[in-house]
Amino acid sequence: MSLITNLSRLLAGPAPDVLWDVQSDLLELSDRLPRAERGDADRSIAIAGRFHQYLGDLASKTTAHQYSQWASQLDLGSVGVLALQDLVSDRERLLEKLLLGGLSEGLMVLASRQYVKAWQAEARQVHEEASWWLFDALWRLSRELRPELAPEDRRRGIEHLLAAARSRECAPEAKAAMLVVLFQGLLLASLQWAVPLLRR
Repeated sequence: MSLITNLSRLLAGPAPDVLWDVQSDLLELSDRLPRAERGDADRSIAIAGRFHQYLGDLASKTTAHQYSQWASQLDLGSVGVLALQDLVSDRERLLEKLLLGGLSEGLMVLASRQYVKAWQAEARQVHEEASWWLFDALWRLSRELRPELAPEDRRRGIEHLLAAARSRECAPEAKAAMLVVLFQGLLLASLQWAVPLLRR
């Protein structure tokens, strides 16, 4: 179960090289599906790719010291391990537990942290581009899982999730940490197609 191991690594310490391993696992696992059933797998692979791009862009816009500070703030392993257990054991309630439980708690904790050091101006654009992409991806996921939700309620909920990451008052390190948690949650929520394959 290489995917489980690498997802655990990704949740404990997100980094581009870990996402490389996750992508390899996803591609290998998706080959077990008939070609006509690979749509959900392709979406997971695309999320992992955009997450990889975000982390790479972030690393290129920061100094080594700033990157180390940021990386140390992503120690959310306990939330990630619980989410991963839900992925494998409780497929039906995955999104509810992930987004409404540990993920929202993690975001509230991160939103309360206001770090003094500012990053370069280019880093703000990296966060904004990631927020833009996440808004669309979260909208599509919500539309798929909660089709009955009114569009204005869907918009309000997603804007609430992204509010701190788009705020000018929120410190760059906290923005990065919140966006990483959202990428982690989105990737996990997209992996329901993999659960039956992982149980074989």
